[in-house]
Amino acid sequence: MIKEYKNILFKVIHLRSIIGYNSLVFALKKTPVIGSLIPDKLYSTTFLKVIYWIFHVIAEVFKLFIGKIFGLGMIYLAAFLLSDQYIEHDLGQGMSQKMIYGSLGLFFFLAYAFCGILIRVPYFICTTEKEYLVFMLRMDAKKLNDTLILYDLAKLFVGYVITGLFALLTGAPFWLWLGIPFLAVLIKFIGIGIQILGFKIKAGLHKSFKVSAIAYLVRLAVVLLVVPFFIVFVSNGYFVPLHWLLIITGLTVIAGIWGYLEFRRSGTNLHRRALHDNINRTEAKASRHDQYDNTKSFKKIKAKGTVKGDKKGFEYLNALFVKRHWTMLCMKPVVFTIIVAAVMLLLSGEFIYGYYSRFGAENCWNMVISNIINFFTFRGFDYALLSSETDSAFEFFRYVAQFHLLALMIPLSISDNSFKNTQAMFINCDNSLMTFSFFKQRDKIIKLFDIRLKQLIKINLGPVISLGLFADLILFVTGGQSYPGEYLVTILVGLMLSILTSVTWLSLYYLFQPFATSVVAKSGAYRITSIIIYSVAAIIVWVPLVSYILAPVLLVFTAAYVFFMRNRVYKLAPKTWKIKA
Repeated sequence: MIKEYKNILFKVIHLRSIIGYNSLVFALKKTPVIGSLIPDKLYSTTFLKVIYWIFHVIAEVFKLFIGKIFGLGMIYLAAFLLSDQYIEHDLGQGMSQKMIYGSLGLFFFLAYAFCGILIRVPYFICTTEKEYLVFMLRMDAKKLNDTLILYDLAKLFVGYVITGLFALLTGAPFWLWLGIPFLAVLIKFIGIGIQILGFKIKAGLHKSFKVSAIAYLVRLAVVLLVVPFFIVFVSNGYFVPLHWLLIITGLTVIAGIWGYLEFRRSGTNLHRRALHDNINRTEAKASRHDQYDNTKSFKKIKAKGTVKGDKKGFEYLNALFVKRHWTMLCMKPVVFTIIVAAVMLLLSGEFIYGYYSRFGAENCWNMVISNIINFFTFRGFDYALLSSETDSAFEFFRYVAQFHLLALMIPLSISDNSFKNTQAMFINCDNSLMTFSFFKQRDKIIKLFDIRLKQLIKINLGPVISLGLFADLILFVTGGQSYPGEYLVTILVGLMLSILTSVTWLSLYYLFQPFATSVVAKSGAYRITSIIIYSVAAIIVWVPLVSYILAPVLLVFTAAYVFFMRNRVYKLAPKTWKIKA
């Protein structure tokens, strides 16, 4: 049995390396400038395939450690630092530092692991290698899934054991280091068992084994709501008693054993049908995209409409496009702005009520009027709403608003609608106009690019200003601005980040034009470039910079970035911005 699993695993790794190599070559050939230098025979170069296979194996080993060190390592580090703080501030009376370390570490891990199984990609998703091996080479579906699952669990166990060795040096209890790898495997089996049980129930009801995208989004929303609770819970000095954690752990072990039994009892037919339905789900999704382009998309477009003013040429074309597609282009930013404004009103009402209940109506009225005037005139802070200086949660949010404004990229990327706008531009405008040669002339392209960039910035102004005001509200209720003009600087930083996001999506659209006849992005180079850009952005988010230093640096960078991307579009778009089959 082990030998059979080993042979299957080698086939999967080999197939992944082939698919990855061919995808990389294809993406490079579609990349401007570089693509013209790469010959077709690169697909069949054995020497390069061997090199790629070696790097693929190294990447597998690297993923074995880096993910575990980043995830579990951060848990151990947080537990170690907090255990010192708990001892220093006389929290957790009657417990030793090692016991507090173990309690916090186990609490963090359980939360991390259960959140992980909620948002993990389904184990029975039909990837390219599974489709090829099961439906073309007739490999046993259960043996293939079992091999891949056991391979992932083996990597998880080994990675956690090695990461725990470093934690032992910082004082982690031996039982925590030894128990977490086994507990992690059992929690994974819980997720597997739940998925298999769901498939069995659907089989009894004669329903398809489809994985619901809505259910996944609900689980993701639950995780995003729970994580801030954990942060505030721990930052205020609370902890779950160790005996309760051990009870939860015992129940988890029982559930994990059940998941393992479900995993062993599942048959080949269930695995094969799950994979088959996932293929059908992908095809149905593609057909739904086509149907969406032809029906639902057009229902959101106003067939009639005129542009007021004396706009001509591309300015008139863009204004007419925006007017007729207003619902499609602006619904998401408007809804996001309304949500942020509602949250701000709730927070403001809570703080004002707290001040009223403590100091009376007259003082509350004077405080509100005085500080509203100061807020909008960017002056200093006169009265404290509540005595929040000792509240660690308030201090944390104030620190983020002062030194980590780059974190605004996260909500801005959620509210930004630039990618959807480029889809609408292609499907409902450019797809037809690209057939005319004048539309692809260099001066015409850059003129329309400039007009569209300004329009994207305008569309995203609502979320930008609302998020900037929200950050200002955090500063306001935690002591006010620390230097004159900080409120204004905070909004300007958000504006610069929004401009960077808009110019990135629009430039990538002109440089790669990833869309064919559907709204799905099919360009490998487009995806690789966007992943690289946003991976770099995800790293930069964590760089601490005080806002009065960040603002001028970001202003210079934004100007340089817009100039560079505009220059690339001007030079390359006449060749890359075209209709694809």
